[in-house]
Amino acid sequence: MKFFMPERRHQLYLADILDSTRAIQSYVRDVDFKTFIGDRMRCAAVIREFEIIGQAVGKLPEAIKSEYPAVPWRDIKDFRNLLVHEYFGVDLEIVWNAIRIELPILLDVTQTILSDGQTGEKDGDAL
Repeated sequence: MKFFMPERRHQLYLADILDSTRAIQSYVRDVDFKTFIGDRMRCAAVIREFEIIGQAVGKLPEAIKSEYPAVPWRDIKDFRNLLVHEYFGVDLEIVWNAIRIELPILLDVTQTILSDGQTGEKDGDAL
């Protein structure tokens, strides 16, 4: 059986990134590292959101990524691949550091891209 997944617009991937970053922040609000690593469900939820972020980043056009070079786009996608394919070796301290250090930057940039109306489309094509 074949499934057809229609192509999505770039703005929807940006919205996915925004939604997942906010979800992660809500999952770890008022939580310290010890509590985080002791809560399997919370860790699994955070990892799933990072997987979504990485997948969405991989779908963004190069025009958008090159406009915001301060974001380590490739590293985000690679992090997703690590979480998916090397699940048995995930270092939760790295995940925690990504939450505390990298995620706020990604959230700010994603909000900026969406508010600026950056589409990555040529010739003024709307999303």
